Amino acid sequence: MERIKYNKILMSVLFSVIIYTTAAIYNDLFINITSIAGYLTWHVVFEFIGVLVFFSIFTVTYFVYEESANFRMIILSCAFLTMGLLDTFHTFSFKGMSNFFIANNTANRATTLWILSRTLGSLGLLLSAYVPANFKIKIKKESFAVVTTSFSILIFIIVTYFPNFFPPMFVEGLGLTGIKIAMEYVIILILALTFALNLSRFNRTNQRLEHQFMIALVLLMFSEFAFTSYGSVYDAFNYVGHIFKIIASMILYKAIYVENVSAPYRHLNQMVKKSTEELRDMNSMLLKDIEYAKEMQLRLMPKKFPTDESISFYVEYLPAERLSGDFYNVIKLDENNIALYLGDVSGHGVTAAMLTIFANQNILPFNEDEDNHQTITPPSEVLNTIYKGYNNSNFSDETYIVMVYGIYNTKTKSFTYASAGMNVSPYIIKRSGELIPLDTKGFSICKLGEFITPVFDERHETLEAGDKLFMYSDGLIESRDSNNEQYGQERMEAFLRANAILSAEELKIALRENLCQHIGHINQLMDDATFLIMEVHL
Repeated sequence: MERIKYNKILMSVLFSVIIYTTAAIYNDLFINITSIAGYLTWHVVFEFIGVLVFFSIFTVTYFVYEESANFRMIILSCAFLTMGLLDTFHTFSFKGMSNFFIANNTANRATTLWILSRTLGSLGLLLSAYVPANFKIKIKKESFAVVTTSFSILIFIIVTYFPNFFPPMFVEGLGLTGIKIAMEYVIILILALTFALNLSRFNRTNQRLEHQFMIALVLLMFSEFAFTSYGSVYDAFNYVGHIFKIIASMILYKAIYVENVSAPYRHLNQMVKKSTEELRDMNSMLLKDIEYAKEMQLRLMPKKFPTDESISFYVEYLPAERLSGDFYNVIKLDENNIALYLGDVSGHGVTAAMLTIFANQNILPFNEDEDNHQTITPPSEVLNTIYKGYNNSNFSDETYIVMVYGIYNTKTKSFTYASAGMNVSPYIIKRSGELIPLDTKGFSICKLGEFITPVFDERHETLEAGDKLFMYSDGLIESRDSNNEQYGQERMEAFLRANAILSAEELKIALRENLCQHIGHINQLMDDATFLIMEVHL
């Protein structure tokens, strides 16, 4: 790879030698076949291409400086702004062009502007080669632009209105002066020194910027050799000198653009790609952890319910995400009493799942006395224990739990329950289709234990054979279809009335199907939906 890069530099030298030699051999022919008007046209085109490239390099380095504060690049910015302005003045001052502030009767003004542009530009390239690549300063970029522009205009004014301030560079009838030719060789020497500095840096860093700079510097040196050789401003040496300059400036633009714009974006894209892959891996690990958490959460949900000839239970559990914020259970307490509860926590996802685990762990259906005798804990005390435990936890103040906890006595068919702010009312479904809503007024389990000590009132209902107790979470009635229409309380009540004759198992299946028909697909749930049905047989 190293040899290939050095070969490109050698090829640029060979190319330049061939072009320079061709200009020398066919110079007389070029002068004979090229009219002054034709040459002026090409000269204007060449100069404006060069000026456009110089201003483009200035624009890139100038605006990138605001982000990078790179001193090397702002030096290049000033150098190319100076060359762009002086080359513009040089073009309009060229002999044969229309008057530009003064008459363009001689070639000296344009030649002087040219040599000053090349001198200042080469010094800028040399200074930039001395500056470390990552050296940064905090001077505002506007200061550089104002000083550089003012200095360039000052030079134009001096050259235009004080022509004797600088020694003559071109004498009509004689051609280039010794000072002009000497200045060209000084410029070549400066460019050669710049080449050596870039070569040294390239050998250390192997950076593309230094490699491109060296190729451009070779062309610029041959450009200056061409400008030491012309006898007429309209000959072949002047012509190829401009060609060398344009090619070199385009190479410099590409190198500086890649260094300041393209390369950082490629680096950014690589970083984004790497970060995306890392995020993908992290997401995959997180999803695996969530799947494991889901499995653990499902294990906390009862798979079998206490069932005998007198009673049966059925449940439909529909999480909106991998992890749910709904929880429920049915627990046989003794021969005659069965505890059942259904709750909902704020939000859904991981945080909600953690709250459901907390709730399940803090539901204590039994009390133990000093003799280790267990007694059934009343619903109000169960909720009070959860409330106190929640206020001693580290859960966020914005989170909360609502639930209904009740105990059904199979002998007396009485249902005793308490509500912790459950936001939807359970129903007793009569075989006749009558729906009896249960009172669920109460205080939610939240972080207000420092200010409020709630009383969870117990309520009592008596059921009959054939009755069904229907408990559910608000995700059921808040499910929406593609038109954003909710399943709704009224729709659900109408369905329960119309299908009251069905068994608990049949009702569970039918209600799920009805819900799916409304929302389109069960995976489109916006919130967790759970309903539990208890049917009294005897």
